[in-house]
Amino acid sequence: MSTEYSQRPFIELAKAGLIFGEGKAPKHIETVVSNVFVFEKTVYKLYKNDNKFFNEGFRDISGKEERFSFTRRDFEWNNTLSPAIYTRLMGIVVSDGQVEECSPESENADDLVIVMNRIDTNDILYEKLLRVEIDEDLAYVIGKQFGKKIKKIHRHIDGDYYSVFHGRIEDCREWSSSVSESMSLEESGEYCDFMKAFVENHRFHFENELSKEMVTVGDVHGHNAVFTDGELHFIDTFPPKEEWLQGHKNIDLYRLGADILALGGDDLFDAFMKGCADGGQTLNRDHEILYIMYASTIMVPYLYMLAKTDPRHIAPAKRYHDFVRTYFKNNCSVSN
Repeated sequence: MSTEYSQRPFIELAKAGLIFGEGKAPKHIETVVSNVFVFEKTVYKLYKNDNKFFNEGFRDISGKEERFSFTRRDFEWNNTLSPAIYTRLMGIVVSDGQVEECSPESENADDLVIVMNRIDTNDILYEKLLRVEIDEDLAYVIGKQFGKKIKKIHRHIDGDYYSVFHGRIEDCREWSSSVSESMSLEESGEYCDFMKAFVENHRFHFENELSKEMVTVGDVHGHNAVFTDGELHFIDTFPPKEEWLQGHKNIDLYRLGADILALGGDDLFDAFMKGCADGGQTLNRDHEILYIMYASTIMVPYLYMLAKTDPRHIAPAKRYHDFVRTYFKNNCSVSN
């Protein structure tokens, strides 16, 4: 891992509002992997070059070549899904206390910045589900738009889905262990063991017909879906880990569908699924239990992680946790 230059000068100028004629200080959001600057109408996103956790655990973007490649792929992916939000990619040069824009293809660029139109966070689907603002009709509309839009990023890939999903299960096991104080290792281990047994019981299908339906998939869930003025958009769905780009075409569907089921209930979930089918998605519901458990075993720890710094997520995390416990008790056995 190498860090060839400091991003600090750009970050400080951006925090002061001294970039691209903005003038006013933005809201600065620092995530594990990026610095995001939210101005009145525009958002600028810069991927970090110095986060050891991300560079060692997900992908190493400390070097300019690797970071530029990842940023370009991220932008192209998200722009394909939501061009109304992801507007352009810019190169930047920082010198003498000034930030200048240059072509993202320029060899002189110090870094690449993703430019987005600002969204209303009240329109994030997760928030709308919590506020009970999604009814069956809207769930159907969301499903139908999802079915049409998600195909834009699905590209057929060759692979062994049996092995791929085993890798996903082990990632789930590790992911869940980070919140063992809220979801015990015994509980998360039971969920992962069930998923492993399920895949073993359906090994022939995973190695054969499901492997033929493998595509590039994203990081799609309720936090990354925006529903505004009757239109569904996606944000930040490019997977941080290369292995997570590989999966069956229904993984994206159930990642979002599980959130709707857990936070909205059976009727909303059924309406969403019908919309997906009418939107052109071929549904194979034989493995629905597996996918609901998989998506939930990702989302519950994620919400508990958010709750560590934002108490607003405590109640939703517990609500989702109660859902997965009940779902597991009522639906899951090794014989499935």
